[in-house]
Amino acid sequence: METPKHPLAIYISHFQMGDYIAFAWLVLLFFLFIFLAIVLAKKRPLGAIVIVLLDLMLLFGAPFAMKHYLDAALRSASVELLVVKQLLFTDTLLVQGTLHNTAPKDFAWCRVTLTITPKKEGTLLRYVSAFKPLHQESIFIQTPPARGEIVDFKTMIEPFRLDDTMEIMAKAECY
Repeated sequence: METPKHPLAIYISHFQMGDYIAFAWLVLLFFLFIFLAIVLAKKRPLGAIVIVLLDLMLLFGAPFAMKHYLDAALRSASVELLVVKQLLFTDTLLVQGTLHNTAPKDFAWCRVTLTITPKKEGTLLRYVSAFKPLHQESIFIQTPPARGEIVDFKTMIEPFRLDDTMEIMAKAECY
C-alpha cells in the first residue's frame, strides 16, 4: 500500500527542467512580494497584510496548479481500457488496455492506476466517489512508451467481482 509521501517522492525524483524553472519562479515571486510588503508596511499596513496573505496563498496553492499544468504540457499520456472481463466461476477481473504517450518526450517511468468506484450520476458525485474507491490497483509499465508510441498492459484483479453498479477509471502517471 502506498503512503501519502510516496507519490510526492516519485514526483520530486523525476523533476525535469520545466519543474525546476516553475518552482524557482515561485520562490522568486514569494520573496518579491515579501519585499513589497516590507516596503509598504510603513505607509499602508493593511495593504502589506493583504499582500502577505495573498503571497502565502500563492506559496501553498501554486505548486498544485504548476503540477497540473506541467503534467498536461510535458507529461501527457492517455489510457484506454480495451477489455474488462469478469471471469464466471472465480472472483477474478481481467483488465486489458493501452497507454499512449502523447507527450513531446520519451517516458522513463510509467504507472497506470485502475480505480473501481460505485457508478454515480453527475460530475461532482463521480469526483467525490473517487476519494473512497472500492478497489485500486497500480500497474508499473516495464518498458515505458517512447514519444507517440502505444504500449499494451493487462492485469488480473482478484479477489474482486465487478457488477453493474460499479465502474472502472484509469489514469496514467508518467515521467
